[in-house]
Amino acid sequence: MEKVKKEQLPLVSSGFNLDPVVFDSISFERYGFRNKNEGIKTEFDLSYAIGKVSDKTYCVTLKAVAKRKDEYKASVQISGYCNFNGELPEGVDVDTLLKENVVAILFPYIRSEMTLITSQPEVEPVVWPVMNILSMFKQAEKSKHISECQKSNSESSINE
Repeated sequence: MEKVKKEQLPLVSSGFNLDPVVFDSISFERYGFRNKNEGIKTEFDLSYAIGKVSDKTYCVTLKAVAKRKDEYKASVQISGYCNFNGELPEGVDVDTLLKENVVAILFPYIRSEMTLITSQPEVEPVVWPVMNILSMFKQAEKSKHISECQKSNSESSINE
């Protein structure tokens, strides 16, 4: 068997740092006991906001809400603060750059925390598969939603 020599790729510095990443809020409100009626579905809402905090710092907030009629409402919100190093290349849209990168980075945290808080006695847990969150947002209609970031520039929502 022939050995394949691997080329060393040069290290490329990222244009931004994502630091810190924080959960803004995590909540679970129980309204009643588990309803085993298969006709009752869990409603989901996922939204994001991008806000400018300072000249080179932006805040990207992602919020997920799961509701099950007469049972519970679970909500998780996370924010990532992005600091740009140096100048952005000409023609780069900051909102698009943040949406296409930071939202995708934050979503696994939301997915994991939503599963954790809904894994309670007498609750059907929310277990989202790995999914292309950017594709979902691109297909979703723009709507107004809560933004925890200062001076929100853009927002979007998905209702499933």
